[in-house]
Amino acid sequence: MPTHLPNAILRRALTPALTTLTALTVLTVLTGCGLLGPSTYDTDETAIEADSGEKFTLSVPSNSSLGEHWYVAEPKPAARVLRAAGEDRENPGGDAIGAGGGRQLFHFKAVGRGSTTIRLIHCPVGSCIDKGEDSATASPPPSPSPGSTVVPRVDPPTYHSYHVTVK
Repeated sequence: MPTHLPNAILRRALTPALTTLTALTVLTVLTGCGLLGPSTYDTDETAIEADSGEKFTLSVPSNSSLGEHWYVAEPKPAARVLRAAGEDRENPGGDAIGAGGGRQLFHFKAVGRGSTTIRLIHCPVGSCIDKGEDSATASPPPSPSPGSTVVPRVDPPTYHSYHVTVK
């Protein structure tokens, strides 16, 4: 019987350690696959809940080959609730004229409890004035060229809002 006692003690000691190691391994694999980690929200997901310290991404369709661009619009989200954490683009078709569309990604970090709104402005080519520092405003409507009554067509910018609650 003494030969079973050390094995039982060893099993009792190692079981929690192996359980923890297995859980950490699964978590690492899922995070690496993007199944866990920062959440990504598309344009149809406008209500976001996050915990303080959590990172999340807004993903919007954008075709840079057509001159489209998105900006965070005024008023900016409350700094006590959210912090901008960068932006990038995913363009599987490349930036060549006529290439397929892609996505523009806006990254944020929840920094404090409260609620705020993130407003994005979508700017088709010629519809916004770039104010620098990743900001834009709507352009005035185009005027007809001298001697013409035809007004050039420019698609107007559109806004998309996300309501964010940080717990």
